[in-house]
Amino acid sequence: MKKNPKKLKTWSALKRERFSKNPDETFAYLKSSLEDNSDAPEIVINALRLVSESLGLSIEQIAKKANKSPSTIHKALGKTGNPTLETLSAVLKTMGLKLTVAKAS
Repeated sequence: MKKNPKKLKTWSALKRERFSKNPDETFAYLKSSLEDNSDAPEIVINALRLVSESLGLSIEQIAKKANKSPSTIHKALGKTGNPTLETLSAVLKTMGLKLTVAKAS
């Protein structure tokens, strides 16, 4: 009798699954990503996208809550995204977060 092989999950899928169960860990991941990768915006954008997906927020939902067009949010969170400060702040606000500044060590 042959067993059905399990379908392997991607690293991103595993993180989304884990983060959807633990919002505090999700926010810690995003905070760490912002702090550790400020010189690599593509990593920060990927983290934002992952967190929004983990929270079950679609591009359309983020856009509606942020008073932005879906195309603006799609471009901002896309693989080559480069959101304005206003868009970044609006996206974070939809997740119940805000952008803050701390003294670098």
